[in-house]
Amino acid sequence: MNKQEMKDLVTKAHHELFNLHDTTALDRYFSEDFIEHSPLVANGISGLRQLVEDCPDMQHEAVRVLADGDLVAIHGRFQGLDENPLVGFDIYRVKDGKIVEHWDGLVAEAEPNVSGRTQLDGPTEIVTHHDPEKNREIVTSFFKKSLIDGNYDAFKEYTHGDQFIQHSPDIGDGVKAVIDFLNNIRNEGQGLVYSKTHRSIADGQFVLTHSEGSIAGNRHAYFELWRVENGKIAELWDAIPAVPEDEQAVHGYGVF
Repeated sequence: MNKQEMKDLVTKAHHELFNLHDTTALDRYFSEDFIEHSPLVANGISGLRQLVEDCPDMQHEAVRVLADGDLVAIHGRFQGLDENPLVGFDIYRVKDGKIVEHWDGLVAEAEPNVSGRTQLDGPTEIVTHHDPEKNREIVTSFFKKSLIDGNYDAFKEYTHGDQFIQHSPDIGDGVKAVIDFLNNIRNEGQGLVYSKTHRSIADGQFVLTHSEGSIAGNRHAYFELWRVENGKIAELWDAIPAVPEDEQAVHGYGVF
C-alpha cells in the first residue's frame, strides 16, 4: 500500500468504528491478531468492540493525519470517551492491508495557553515538497541534544527563537518560555526525563516522536508533533499521559 492508501484505510476504519459505531469495521480493517497498547482499552479485537459498546456517545474529530512506512498517526479529539474531551494522538501499524497494532497518547482538553493557542489549532495540510527524512534528522538531532541529554539551550539552535509556536497548555510561544519552563520544573524536582524514543513518523513538514520517560519519577509516554520550516523547528503540539503502574504489563507499555 502507498502512503495515501494507508491513510485512507486507517481514517476510514477510525471513522466507521468511533463515529458510526459500526463494529463490523473490525472485521474489514483489523487483523485477527490485533495488538492494543492503549491503557484505555483491553487487548485485541474484543477490547475495541467492548469500548464501542461501552461508549455510545463517542465521537472523534481527526485534525491531522500522517503516514510513514507502515505507520499512520491521527492527531485529534475524542468526545464521549471520558467525562471530559480528550485530545492527542493515535498511532496505527498496518501490515498486508490490515491494522495490526495501536498506541495512543490522550490527555484532557485544556483551555488555550497564554499565547491563545489550543492543543489542536494551527496548520493541518501536509506540504508535499518537504523532505521528510531531512526533517526527521533535524528533529532527531534536536531531540537527543535538548530533551534526552537535557541541554535545553539547544532550543535556541534548532528553532526560530521568538517565532517558535507552542501549543502546550502550560507554555507560551517563544524559546525563552519553553527553556524557562523546563529549567524551573527540573529545579523543583519535577523535570521531564526522556529515556528513549521508540518511533517517529515523518510526513511533509511534520515529525511525530513517540517516546517514554518520567516526570517526578512517574513513568510517562511522550507524544510530540514538531513542524519544521526552513530547516528549523517552528511549532510543537504534545500529549504527555502518565502510564498507570497497573496497566503497564496488561497493555504492553513495557515494550511500547
